[in-house]
Amino acid sequence: MKHADNLEVARTRGNLLLQGKVHFVHDSLDFKTEKATWNKDAEILQCEGGFLAAHPSGYIKAQTGIYNKKKGIASARGSVVAADSAKTYMFTGDYLVYDREKEILTMPEKPKLYEFEKKKDGKIDTVLIEAKTIIYNKGESFAEAYQKVKVTQDDMVVTCDTGYFNRKDNWLSMKGSPTFDMKNYHLTGDSIYLTLDSTGKSLRSALVIRNAHGIQQEDAKKNAPGSVTEAFGDTLYAAFKDNKIERLYVNLNARGFFYETDLPDYQNQMDGNRLDMYFNEGKMDHAVVSGKAQSTYFYVKKDRTVAGKNEAAGDTINILFDAQKNAVKSLRLLGGGTMASGRYIDMEKEQRNKKKLLDTDSSKTDSTKSVLAQPSDSSKVSAPKATSVETKPEGSVQDRLMHENSKRGELFRKAMKSKESQPRPAPKKENAK
Repeated sequence: MKHADNLEVARTRGNLLLQGKVHFVHDSLDFKTEKATWNKDAEILQCEGGFLAAHPSGYIKAQTGIYNKKKGIASARGSVVAADSAKTYMFTGDYLVYDREKEILTMPEKPKLYEFEKKKDGKIDTVLIEAKTIIYNKGESFAEAYQKVKVTQDDMVVTCDTGYFNRKDNWLSMKGSPTFDMKNYHLTGDSIYLTLDSTGKSLRSALVIRNAHGIQQEDAKKNAPGSVTEAFGDTLYAAFKDNKIERLYVNLNARGFFYETDLPDYQNQMDGNRLDMYFNEGKMDHAVVSGKAQSTYFYVKKDRTVAGKNEAAGDTINILFDAQKNAVKSLRLLGGGTMASGRYIDMEKEQRNKKKLLDTDSSKTDSTKSVLAQPSDSSKVSAPKATSVETKPEGSVQDRLMHENSKRGELFRKAMKSKESQPRPAPKKENAK
């Protein structure tokens, strides 16, 4: 004990009660508090009214703290802050347990782990890990996070149920509904494994296993529209350089499509057992679809109208893109187990044919209407004087037919009545023998 304003001793219980600027030292550990109880037999120090445990390598600060000398374990509660003297990491939360021998910090209540790295320009690069529980191995720079995990670095955001972060080897492993978001990129699957470059500042690769789904977006620039590329499959692997995608590989039940943001209804599709997509400065350069390959892409004119679409099938399809126009430049089909085939559908011609049919139908309708048109008030039609039947303009062809049939029926009934009214001839008498 270095200092205390007041000291009370309970010999029977083996306790010391110290108050006022209490200062303890144990090996290289410094403990400072306003009120402390030291149990000599159990070798346990309890601190209240503020707690600070300092070490040449770092410190723990909180409202209250306990130090077990025998086990070498310190715990702190209430507005906890733990950091190293080199300022490479910092812990915050409500409760912390530190194993001095193993150099392991455990935070089971509202923990946040900050990892700092100073850049050449003097700015600080920060990685933030949030979860319900975080366990950090200081010696190995290895963190485990459980439940509602969220990792943030610059514009990279990762969420999952369980996450492992190795700062020494620069990799991040996630499982339990993991998601990965970084400027223009989004990944989901059953598990995700990320690797960072040697500096730990930029993404190098991403591996998604089971139910993989990846999205890559390019914003509109100048007069060029934006684009969206999506890929689905059992396994997805993406390679990056300077945080821009260079290659995207999808295996087993691979499916992908891409479209321009001003034409979202016209999606160019690629399906097969395997899909390899290559990018140049984040834009599609070429793609290879393998195994029962199928593709559909739309031809868009300069005025942004869709002129037609190409449908292709084969064992392998090679697609070359025009990065400037953000469009398909050429297709190469290879047969094998599946015969190669392709066709072009002229959508403009289809539209013209549909328009012709509509125009023909409308002209027929107009001609029918002119035949069945009712007389206007200016042209009155009078019935011939020789007939006593009143004529009326009928509303439809069906009404006219019914009217004609009724007239024929009336004439037929009159003819039958006149026939019945005529006297029948007398029967001929047979000659008697």
